[in-house]
Amino acid sequence: MLKSYYDILNVAPDATKEEIKNQFKKLAKMYHPDVNSSIEAETTFKEINKAAQVLLDDIKRKSYDSLRTINKTSFKTYTNPRKSEYCFQDLFKKSKKEEKKPEIKPIKGEDITINVEIDYTEAILGTQRSVNIARCTLCPKCSGYKFANNQKCPYCNGLGEKTENKKITVKIPKGLKNGAKLRIKGEGQYGKNGGENGNLYIIVNIEKNDDLIIKDEIVYYNAQISPYTAILGGNIQVPTLWGEATIKIPPLTKANQSFKLIDVGVLNQKTNKKGDQIVKIIIQIPSEITSQEMLLYEKLRDLNLKKTNAKSIY
Repeated sequence: MLKSYYDILNVAPDATKEEIKNQFKKLAKMYHPDVNSSIEAETTFKEINKAAQVLLDDIKRKSYDSLRTINKTSFKTYTNPRKSEYCFQDLFKKSKKEEKKPEIKPIKGEDITINVEIDYTEAILGTQRSVNIARCTLCPKCSGYKFANNQKCPYCNGLGEKTENKKITVKIPKGLKNGAKLRIKGEGQYGKNGGENGNLYIIVNIEKNDDLIIKDEIVYYNAQISPYTAILGGNIQVPTLWGEATIKIPPLTKANQSFKLIDVGVLNQKTNKKGDQIVKIIIQIPSEITSQEMLLYEKLRDLNLKKTNAKSIY
């Protein structure tokens, strides 16, 4: 005669859910293929697993109990026990088809958002960053079931998932504005029930540059030079978006005088042409000078006074 699910689990028909669950765990430890490799154990494990799935589900158990009541009467009209077994199985299969199963929907993984900082030059020219992200994945040992060999999985400590650290190189395109957000598809947390992974979002923050001031496609820079360079002239090095550039300072250059550097400004994405850079001269007065330097300045002052007096006479 076909065993009932209660007989398979060796519990009473009025057993509580907790009693059924405890009995299933007890039998599973005895017949799980990881601990018992016999063919009989494999068959028994499948039976107790199927029985537990029905009896631990309130809807399935109610339907199953109703069929058992019907079949207790139906079995009396059959002389062949095999036919009774088929009748019970057919009725139960029919009930399972009619039973509305809860829909298991795929769940998309959560997104991960991180911030990266770049400077003005990198924002204009484009760059790349290597970022480290920590995300959860299904435990490779227990595949998310939390148990292995009838024990709590030691690899994930029974969590069913494992945190992994992953290094990703992110390409940051040129011409981005401060606060721009980049999306790396599928590099977020893993999806559940067949759902797709979340995305990785990179928020780009552009560091302020106190030296190079950018307005539209023009770059502005204040170059500090010494008084003797302003008077005598000379070459100075100034930074640009594209590297260092040399400016020739003519003699007798005045404070706030400006020079233009051609084609070293911001690259226009539409015309593919660069703007200019305006260099403003700031004459830097030294905070300290030696006594010898002081004497030289005094001589220059006296010479300048004689020159001024001579002009006033004529």
